[in-house]
Amino acid sequence: MEFIENWELQSLRESSVRPKTVFTIGVFDGLHLGHRHVIDMVIKSAARLKAQSLVLTFEPHPLEVLAKNAAPPILTTIGQKAEVLESWGLDRLGVLRFNKDMAALEPVKFLNQFLGKFIDPAGVVLGPDFSFGRDATGNADTVAQWLGRTSPKAAVNIVTPLSDVNGEFSSSQIRQDLKSGLVEIAGRALGRPYRLAGVVEHGQARGRTLGFPTANLGAIRQLIPEPGVYAVLARLGGDVYQGMTSIGYNPTFGEQPMTVETNIFDFHDFIYGQEMSIDFMARLRAMIKFQSVEQLVAQLGQDRAGAIRALS
Repeated sequence: MEFIENWELQSLRESSVRPKTVFTIGVFDGLHLGHRHVIDMVIKSAARLKAQSLVLTFEPHPLEVLAKNAAPPILTTIGQKAEVLESWGLDRLGVLRFNKDMAALEPVKFLNQFLGKFIDPAGVVLGPDFSFGRDATGNADTVAQWLGRTSPKAAVNIVTPLSDVNGEFSSSQIRQDLKSGLVEIAGRALGRPYRLAGVVEHGQARGRTLGFPTANLGAIRQLIPEPGVYAVLARLGGDVYQGMTSIGYNPTFGEQPMTVETNIFDFHDFIYGQEMSIDFMARLRAMIKFQSVEQLVAQLGQDRAGAIRALS
């Protein structure tokens, strides 16, 4: 897959090339099963028309620019989006660097500036609630009218939202599930475990003295699930390890800053400063304030056994 991290600049260098393309536009935070329904149609339509498949997305989340206090915590980083979309078989992922100037563009000008100059539209796939452009005045009808003038043979597909017994798949519902610690339910809606990424930082090193050394995850940009203890798969480089992650405030020791600490089973390498991600497989328990260190250590032993059962 071609990953274009700055669509505007990359496209300017390739302005003489307008590949035949089926595209969709959106934030696609989480890339849940509803999003996959849309993007699968893009990929299949492109294959049928012998065209390229393109997802055009935004970074940062538009609400970070337009209403920062209302912006939701993100579910997926751009790097994670690229990894997932490549696994789905997408040809091209383009990232638009969202800012106030882009937000102020009239819808048709947006389409001309960021699509018309750089692709030969063969089709578009959109959801029924799709909106874009200044004051969100553009919608699927706007795109259809634009294509009617510029690429009259291009097909416009409006996708019916995908749902299960719990209703439509949505990023907002997944956020709520994660905030409630329901990582398995969130994972089913995502079609894969929820993944949290960051950099391993120095902590109190208390876990090592207790016999459960932990890798403390910092520089996290995503939504952190509800405090508690979870069975996880830790990913370092290309390797995957079983482990358990504690999210919380270390109440037994009276500490306040929230931490994300992962005990990687049977692992003792020096990994400070390395990028690590954790896949949340199951919730084991809530945070507990123990009366003694001995009680905590005994519980950690039970947590490890529970995590191994969950992961098996």
